[in-house]
Amino acid sequence: MLFDALAVAVIVALIGGGRFSRFAQLDLRWPWVFVGAFGLRLAIRVLGIANWQPALASAPALHLLSYALLLAAMVANWRLWPMWIASVGVLMNVAVIAANGGAMPAAADLVRASGQLRLLALVEAGRFPTHSLMGPGTRLPFLADRLFLPPPYPRPCVFSLGDIFITLGVALLVVRGMGAFGWGRARPESAPPREA
Repeated sequence: MLFDALAVAVIVALIGGGRFSRFAQLDLRWPWVFVGAFGLRLAIRVLGIANWQPALASAPALHLLSYALLLAAMVANWRLWPMWIASVGVLMNVAVIAANGGAMPAAADLVRASGQLRLLALVEAGRFPTHSLMGPGTRLPFLADRLFLPPPYPRPCVFSLGDIFITLGVALLVVRGMGAFGWGRARPESAPPREA
């Protein structure tokens, strides 16, 4: 869902007069921390799928660490108001993940309906350690992956309430960063008064 939203944000920004070159004016702080946070989460999943036991054993702590890095980078960029929206979503996800042992609970029936049967099998086998399946003991279930974007959407997916805020914040950051609709553009300096 996030990558789809990013594609839409870029299209909207281009329609609104945005340019990729204006990203340089965004002055994003700690960009490598963002990359590291997402890279850590990807590594957990890849090593979990490979059934590497050390990764599976440390996955809950590393998963929460990835969110801690993400929050730290967001705080460092607090002057960019779309970060406020995204951070709400991150905090929602952190709350439900921490309450459920370091994994995001997901509704099995919705994952199945989305057609992600291999993912469902991996989660059931405990080899996709960033996620677990919802059950009677799931805590904060209203924050879990229990929302569904069904067909005819070309890429059906299951997501959380927090994911909505994260996606909206990141999409707005792209639009702002590209300077679309006049957002984030430096105002031209006023000309000095002419002498009489």
